[in-house]
Amino acid sequence: MDGVHDMGGMHGFGAVVETGGELAYHERWEPRVFAISCVVGVEGLGAGPGGRAVREEMDPARYLAASYYERWLYSAEQRLLGKGTIAPGEVEAMMERLGAGEAMPGHHDAAMAERVLENLRTRMAMDPPPEPARFAPGQRVRVKRMHPPGHTRCPRYVRGAVGVVEAVRGADRLPDRVVYGENLDPEPVYSVAFSSQELWGPGDEPAWRVSLDLWDSYLERA
Repeated sequence: MDGVHDMGGMHGFGAVVETGGELAYHERWEPRVFAISCVVGVEGLGAGPGGRAVREEMDPARYLAASYYERWLYSAEQRLLGKGTIAPGEVEAMMERLGAGEAMPGHHDAAMAERVLENLRTRMAMDPPPEPARFAPGQRVRVKRMHPPGHTRCPRYVRGAVGVVEAVRGADRLPDRVVYGENLDPEPVYSVAFSSQELWGPGDEPAWRVSLDLWDSYLERA
């Protein structure tokens, strides 16, 4: 999605690599939010679309002010509300009760936990690529200049740039539409290499390579 929800490659947000950035979690509550999000998806407790597409519906100012897992918590709550699993105001009411000293409720379901873990352990392989795919390794391609109104997995900073196909990864359904429930046939997914100078122009550092996995629908011949 265009706007602040697609912050990749934008200037002004500080260094990409920061001390502690390799840690999966930075606060004790964050793994709980991750677990809640997994349960919502695996157990079918939330309405579609998926979590990322819902997070892109956040108010821009709120999105920028929120941390990574605060955004995850937002999407989990919105999906639960959309499905009717929780009622409007239920979260706020529970917060008031906990703030007043009520003990936190517990829920122990070993079978559910195992289902979620099994889902996380399952490798979701792509289909084999079609023969022949539209583009082949070594071929120059250009990412289409587009401004989709909803969710997309094509980063804004790469649109219009020219790169070279490194490999055909496989075939998968276009996530831009599948996330909204559309039934599509799989299409080729390519690894495409770009020069950093092609994406952001010359800089003080030597140019480096940026490799992205991109769906066929995003590309055209250069």
